[in-house]
Amino acid sequence: MLEWDENFEGLISFLKDQKEIPFLLCDENTYKVCGEYISKELEKSRISYDLLILPPDAHSDEKNICKVLLNTKENSLIVSIGSGSITDTARFIAYKQRLRFVSVPTAPSMDGYASPVSALTINGLKTTVSAKPPEKIFANLNIIKNSPNILKKAGFGDLMGKFTALADWRLSNILIGENISLSVVEEMYKACEDTLKNIEKDNFEKLLLEGLIKSGELMTIVGNSRPASGSEHHVAHYLEFLGYNLFHGIKVGLSTLYIIRLYKTFLKIDLDNLKYENNITKSFEEWKEEIRRNFPKIYDEIIKENIERIKKFNNLSFRREIIEKIKINKRKIYSIVEELVEKEEKILEGYKKINFSTNLEDWKIEKEDLKRALIYSIYIRDRFSILTLYQILGILEGEVEKIIL
Repeated sequence: MLEWDENFEGLISFLKDQKEIPFLLCDENTYKVCGEYISKELEKSRISYDLLILPPDAHSDEKNICKVLLNTKENSLIVSIGSGSITDTARFIAYKQRLRFVSVPTAPSMDGYASPVSALTINGLKTTVSAKPPEKIFANLNIIKNSPNILKKAGFGDLMGKFTALADWRLSNILIGENISLSVVEEMYKACEDTLKNIEKDNFEKLLLEGLIKSGELMTIVGNSRPASGSEHHVAHYLEFLGYNLFHGIKVGLSTLYIIRLYKTFLKIDLDNLKYENNITKSFEEWKEEIRRNFPKIYDEIIKENIERIKKFNNLSFRREIIEKIKINKRKIYSIVEELVEKEEKILEGYKKINFSTNLEDWKIEKEDLKRALIYSIYIRDRFSILTLYQILGILEGEVEKIIL
């Protein structure tokens, strides 16, 4: 899928052989980076094309989705030129309109380039929807290397989040029997490791982009986003819902550290004396009131989507089953936790090398908002994680208080 394409000769040659009309989608920033150059090369080759330039830092929300829908045609071949929001929008439009689609990344900033899903902002909340991965990805290494450092930090944070995502997936497999591909886990883990080991080396940006693209390819293989997204992404999405307009990968990178801290606390739990009878959650009415306070404007939707989960969390038989599985499989779970905790120091070293601050104040994130994100992000998506487990055990709020100093 990925083709390293110096001067975009491969892209121009590919487009020249297609019957569809290239539809270049970029924003004002990415147009300057390489959109204008690609436009001129298409003109030199006498290839007709359409062009839509969105405002700088445009989000993949209702407004911009509508703009693209109104400008694409039945014979458009979408060429997304950009990173997160541009690519998310292009993937979604290609899926909905059954259009062909190729991608031109401008930074190693996120994991969605090859993804079969798009992260759209609908009603102010990040929502993952079905989308179409690109046929090809044409990447220029010089552009990737020279992209802004903040985008590289975002991409690195996004990639480091795979460590916690994979731990959540393995935990879910053990405790609720969710299907898992261990070969996919190993492949994603290796891509993260390779990038982590090569910070400050000449091939860092190349490995970073390849690792991010790999996560999208692996999502396509398993048919969902498990290889790339877990509790760290849910926390990041809730922070976005609260209005933190940081790059997604920055929020993921920070959230990853707090999820690792939560996994650490698992090692201190007396597993042999867990009692399911003493961990009943709040009444439905209390829970609904909490959701109303913490999901203003969309609480009806959140309540509707999670009411069956709350019934399950309150079900003694379900709790008994989970706790018995924890006791039976505690060595396997300890192994997952210990492996993840061992990675913490290496991840922190990596952050330090690329000047990725782990101080919430540097990113202007309030501690109370992070606490809310860790507690309430489980309701954004029905996906089992360490957060879900702690909610079932009735200890989530207490453990969150311990890890945010």
